[in-house]
Amino acid sequence: MNPLNDDELNSLLRQAKDNPPKPGPQLAARALRAYRRSVAPSAAWRCPITIPWPLGALAALLLVVLGAVGSRVLRPPSVIVQTRTVEIPAASERVVYRDCPAQQTEPGAGIASLTFKELPPVRQIKARVVRSIRDDQ
Repeated sequence: MNPLNDDELNSLLRQAKDNPPKPGPQLAARALRAYRRSVAPSAAWRCPITIPWPLGALAALLLVVLGAVGSRVLRPPSVIVQTRTVEIPAASERVVYRDCPAQQTEPGAGIASLTFKELPPVRQIKARVVRSIRDDQ
């Protein structure tokens, strides 16, 4: 079958709009029967034994009571935690600072022997965002 062009498709569409299909009289009845067959409960879920409602209510009540009793009996024992407060004597700290001039024994040891007292305060901070190594150059 060759594909149709736009003119042929337009003429088919006009014909379909002029003469819409008319459903038969049994269409609604057949659709309803098919729907009921697909939605009807299966026979596996139907219970062939009928139980009087007082007996069913008694069985349900018995199951609730058994569940409550069983949860109390099978519950793990509760743990009781006892805490004691013990006071620990606080040790007082004493920090001693002394002025030690930086002594350079080796040429590279000057940086390791610097203290914070010898560093000058910063006057101005200039922040710069470097996105890659090449931007830094």
